[in-house]
Amino acid sequence: MKPVGAAATSHPEVSVVLCTHNGEPWLEEQLQSIATQTRPPDELVVGDDASRDGTWGILQSFARSADFPVHIARHDPALGVIENFEVTLSRSKGRYVALSDQDDVWLPDRLQRGVEAIRAVEGDGDRPVLSHSDLLLVDADGQETGERFMAVRGIDGTPANMLGVLLRHNLATGCTVTCNRALVDQAMPFPDHLVMHDWWLALVAASLGEVTFLETPTVRYRQHGSNQVGAPPLVGREGLRRVLPGRSTRQALADVFRQDLELGRRFESSLPAEVQDFIAAIPAGGYRLWRAASRAGVRPQGLLRRIRFFLETFGGGYRRYL
Repeated sequence: MKPVGAAATSHPEVSVVLCTHNGEPWLEEQLQSIATQTRPPDELVVGDDASRDGTWGILQSFARSADFPVHIARHDPALGVIENFEVTLSRSKGRYVALSDQDDVWLPDRLQRGVEAIRAVEGDGDRPVLSHSDLLLVDADGQETGERFMAVRGIDGTPANMLGVLLRHNLATGCTVTCNRALVDQAMPFPDHLVMHDWWLALVAASLGEVTFLETPTVRYRQHGSNQVGAPPLVGREGLRRVLPGRSTRQALADVFRQDLELGRRFESSLPAEVQDFIAAIPAGGYRLWRAASRAGVRPQGLLRRIRFFLETFGGGYRRYL
């Protein structure tokens, strides 16, 4: 690991954590959108995952010209998305931390609005809080598609039971996420079995504090062939394929349930009794799990997701992959 960049400020208020990997086609535009925020960051902390293109040079050039400190570390061999974010997040110092991908474009007030949303509910700062927002979908060339992420995915960002939804599927897209330091401290280090880092942060916030959602988009979310997640619609033939039980869906559910088990191990005494019972029922599956899920309010959003959850829970095929 080779850190480079400007000297750190002693107590930065707002940090941006950016993870990169072969991001040359899009990175300069994203860095410019960070630099021109209405509330600029006090530091940019970058983890580059063994890029083989021009990413490293772009980062070094930006570090020399930026009006705020830029701290870059190179990981070679690559760590992977989750570990890269964990290591890079651990290097941040801000009271508030915003996550950034390499291929999107922040709207000018993304950082300001994320921080303000947390300040409105965090009290004295001891309460873990995560804010996130909707996204404008754009194509590989940055042209708007006229669609928003939450609508395409059939997601409601303000469910009555936030934790109940998050125990089954994610609501927070990482490039819109801002956390306070209390959340970072509680969520770190990441456990071994995570589906994705943003999902884990949202689970911890919903368990111990609060998740807030901004309906107005803060990010232009680029769709291209190299997206780690992207925004595939949950309709049509592809949506049906993903709903019907099969090996891939059973493995995916097992991954989610392993993440839920990690939450239970880390924060069992802080979780509602009904959620503890749900997590305890995961290895059993069948009616016991379905009943515990109902009591805990673990209810996926959307008819297709609910059908899949019912079929997979009763079938119990996921258990061989736990």
